[in-house]
Parts: sequence; structure tokens; C-alpha cells
Amino acid sequence: MDTRRVETEDEIIAAIGDIAATAGRQLMFYVPEAGDLLWSSPALLDKVRSYATARSHREARWLFGAVDNLARDHGPLVALAQRLPSLVPLRQIDADFAHPGTQTFVANDQGRLLLLDSGARLAGTLTSASERSRPLAARFDEAWERARTLSELRTLGI
Repeated sequence: MDTRRVETEDEIIAAIGDIAATAGRQLMFYVPEAGDLLWSSPALLDKVRSYATARSHREARWLFGAVDNLARDHGPLVALAQRLPSLVPLRQIDADFAHPGTQTFVANDQGRLLLLDSGARLAGTLTSASERSRPLAARFDEAWERARTLSELRTLGI
């Protein structure tokens, strides 16, 4: 079992890169509040794009709790989702369904997990302990199935 702390934005992006590198078909982002600009940083989105386009049948799923001002505050993420809608889908959690967690997390289908600390400071724990990641991934999948597609963010084919 490999567990380590990540304390800076660069370390968090590198940890997400590690999760993406070991992922099979699915990379899961659960973001209850999308206030942090980390989610639209070019370095992170480059890792997401590389993961999603490296092989077929891959998805980098983003599940948000609140999507107020998502297009305004996270334009680069929305633009990536518009260019790759089947590879980088965005959804909003159903308010009547249980959230997959209370904290932001990034996980893959191979048991790797980055659990970000709650609070204003950007830090978290990266682990390969599947006993921690598997329940979150299962709750993510359940919430994903009931989540609302963010169709208002799709580009118009004019």
C-alpha cells in the first residue's frame, strides 16, 4: 500500500497524472464545489486530454455538486469537454441522491485515489489502498447514473 501527502498544486497535478497513468478505462473526478482554479489549469487539462485520447474506450468523468458559473470560471475545462464530449463528460449530481463523498476526490478504476482535504488549503492524500477507493468509486458510479448531463454547456452545431 502506497500512501503519501500532496501539499502544493504542482504535487496535486502530478498525483492526478499518476492516477491517470495507472487508470484503465475510467478516471473519475468528484468536485462538490468547483471554486478552485486547479480544475481548469492547463497542466491538469493536458493530463486529462492525454489520458482520454491515448487509447479508445477511455473516459475522464467529471461529477460536480454545484455548477454555478462553471462555464465562466472553468472555461478551459468546458472547452475540453466540448471538443471531446464522449471522452470528457460533465454532469451535475442529482440533488435528491446521495453524494459520493463529502470531499473532492479523483480516482481511477484500478484502485488509485487522491482525496483532497476539505477547507481552503489545497492539499490531499494519494493512496493505492483499494479498500478506500473502491467504495468511493462505487458511490461515484451510482451518483453518475442519476446525475444530470450538463447539456447547456454543449456547443451548438450551427
